[in-house]
Amino acid sequence: MAIAQDRMSTTVVQSAWLAPDERTRTLDEDYEQGPIALNDPSAGLLYQPWGLTWDFASGDFTVTPETTGTPSVVHNAVAVTQCSLAFDQNGHVNVAYTSNQQAYLYWYDTNVAGWVTTQLAIDVVTPTLTLDDKRSTQTNISDILLWYTRQQPDETYNLYKREQRERFLVEDLMAEGVPPYIYKCGLNYGLRVQLGLSDYII
Repeated sequence: MAIAQDRMSTTVVQSAWLAPDERTRTLDEDYEQGPIALNDPSAGLLYQPWGLTWDFASGDFTVTPETTGTPSVVHNAVAVTQCSLAFDQNGHVNVAYTSNQQAYLYWYDTNVAGWVTTQLAIDVVTPTLTLDDKRSTQTNISDILLWYTRQQPDETYNLYKREQRERFLVEDLMAEGVPPYIYKCGLNYGLRVQLGLSDYII
C-alpha cells in the first residue's frame, strides 16, 4: 500500500503527480492509468490512460482507452455533478460519483462476482478513487482507495478514506479541517498517494 501505517504523512512528501493524474480536469471527468482492455490485466495496469466522462443526455458513464480499444458504457446515472475512475487489480472498472447531491460508489464486489452500487452518507463531498500503486510488482498489496470529505457540525470539513480490501465498509478519519473539494488524487513521483483539495469547485 502507498498509505504507510494507514495514516497521513507526518512529514509532507510533495511531488509531481504521475501521468495521467497530473492533467487538469473538471469534476465531471477523470483520467486513470489502466489495462489493455476492460477486465484484462494481462498487460498490467500501466498499459494506457483511460478517460471517464458522463453524458448529460443519456446519463451514460463512458470509459475511453487512449491507445488501444474502443469506448465502453459502464454505468448510468442522472444529474451527475462529479465522478472519479479507478481500475482494480483485475482490470474491473470502479466509479465514484455524485448524483442529485447524493454520493455513490459503483464497484466490483468479489463476494458477489459482480458490480454493486453503494450509497454513501448524504453529506459526502467529492468521492474520489485511485488504485494506490499500479505497478505489477505491487499487485498483491495494492488497494483501491475511496477518499471524500464530510461537513461537520461546526461547518468545517474532515477527510476520510475507505479501502477496497475492507470492501469499503470501514471509514477512516484521515485529517480534520480540510478544504471541502477533492480535485485531484493519485500516486506521485515520490510513490506517495497525493491529494489536491480546494475551497472552490475547480
